[in-house]
Amino acid sequence: NGMKKGYVALLWSLLIGLIACEKEEAIITDTNQVNNWIEATMRTDYLWYEELPDKSQLNFSADPETFFNSLLSDKDGKVINGSLHHFSTIEKAATTKAILDEKDSYGFDFAVTKLQTSDKETYNIAVVIYVLPNSPAEEAGLRRGDWILGVNGELGSITEDYNSLRSGAEARLYIADYDREKKSFIHARYLTLTASRAVEDTPFLKDSIYQVGGKTVGYLMYNHFASDPESYKGTAYNEQMTALFARFKQQGVNEFILDLRYNGGGLLSCAQLLASFLAPSSALGQVFCKEVYNDLNQAKNQSVKLLRTTEVLAGNLNLQRLYVLTGSSTASSSELVINGLRPFMGQEQVRLIGRTTLGKTVGMTIYDQSSKYGWIMQPITFYVFNGEDKADYTDGFTPDVEVNEYEQTLGPFGTTDDPLFAQAMAEISGTTSFRAAPAPALPFTWQEVNVRKGRGIIADL
Repeated sequence: NGMKKGYVALLWSLLIGLIACEKEEAIITDTNQVNNWIEATMRTDYLWYEELPDKSQLNFSADPETFFNSLLSDKDGKVINGSLHHFSTIEKAATTKAILDEKDSYGFDFAVTKLQTSDKETYNIAVVIYVLPNSPAEEAGLRRGDWILGVNGELGSITEDYNSLRSGAEARLYIADYDREKKSFIHARYLTLTASRAVEDTPFLKDSIYQVGGKTVGYLMYNHFASDPESYKGTAYNEQMTALFARFKQQGVNEFILDLRYNGGGLLSCAQLLASFLAPSSALGQVFCKEVYNDLNQAKNQSVKLLRTTEVLAGNLNLQRLYVLTGSSTASSSELVINGLRPFMGQEQVRLIGRTTLGKTVGMTIYDQSSKYGWIMQPITFYVFNGEDKADYTDGFTPDVEVNEYEQTLGPFGTTDDPLFAQAMAEISGTTSFRAAPAPALPFTWQEVNVRKGRGIIADL
């Protein structure tokens, strides 16, 4: 494709692009030189480069992160809970691995809210949304739907930055059950996690096949777009996905539920592969998405096609419709799959169940200068459209059926105790027998879900 060897990534969003590998050299620590590199790159490649302040107004002696943030446009990001959170990022890093979380983990993710007790005290509480296999959390018996009211203490011991829930030394969790009729928490048990450690962040949390009403339904809980547990160039997860869809096809799957409710993004090649397995066979080889850069970089514009029939024949399901389970952190490559498939299936046939997605129609390029300056920069550099040149989801995709799982019991994935899955199965079967009865409302309002940070989407095409 005429591009230099390298990779591009998009953190917490959608991405696609490649960048030249840097030669080994002594790291330059002079702040002025680092900031000059940042400013020069942003002047040409940043999507909103025309909004950059005049050079005379910039403080080149500021630390690089502060300097970088001083360049960013108000169009760059999302307002969450009253604050603008930029998409573009910069980080001091000694590694370019972004597929796995770099730090050790207890191996579970969670959503958070604040509980006000009868004596008007307010505390942070959390509910477990999933547990990774072979992790301290799984070994301790932590389950999806468990309420955590305290860490190494009683109610009120969850700190504001929630780090105590992510990693650390041995930890004692205060677990409670919630009685919706009495509207109160009841202490259930204490649970001890061993010290956090490196945990494989597998993207495949659940896959199943069901027979219902004469239809064969496939289900995949896919949590991020990664091709391999170790590197961008590996293929272990792609091979696992290929084997999964071959099994789906062999078993005659003709309806599909794709669970992306916590999926914040990942490799473009994985999104391309997944969409190619799901798409009608007539769509194979056609344009999946388009990258459009600023007016200084139009030569970088490119189209990415769905794979050819010969490449995905063993696993292409030739679906005519698709059910996608969504959440507020469904973003980037997840939204790309939805947007990219709609021209081939029809908007009504890519049916969304859950909550409004994040809404990110832009991508970022990773400029890895860790070996030269000790920094990795990821500015927004392009727009992403589908094959019909559409990307009308800046406010997120609104679900066809809104279901807020946090107002109900978080049952296991792929069971009718999970409200999103139950809704999809009810629609596929044409009956209401799958849909769980609404539980009494919780006596508090959820904050935005504190799911994992967004992932880089790496174009390795």
